Amino acid sequence: MRYRLTEAARQDVREITDYIRRVQKCPHNARLVATRLQAAFDKLVQIPQLGHVHEELGDNRARVYAVTRLLVIYDPTLKPLTILRVVHAARDLRRVDAR
Repeated sequence: MRYRLTEAARQDVREITDYIRRVQKCPHNARLVATRLQAAFDKLVQIPQLGHVHEELGDNRARVYAVTRLLVIYDPTLKPLTILRVVHAARDLRRVDAR
């Protein structure tokens, strides 16, 4: 396995895709978002320093990488690379519990 998702990150992805599928009634878009997220996770494994540190997270090891309107919060120092959370870009990162 090249990367790992925390349980919180798995739940984030489920909630995001369920919302798109059920509330927005766009199953095609839900699959597209899931595919884009997986591609981003793979890209982060190849280039772990791609994201940026955000002081708002209060975690100098966690990095943030934008995928459409979503932010992938990950830790490139862990092996395998660990996806900590996936949140909407409008979220206040100071209120996100990355760990």
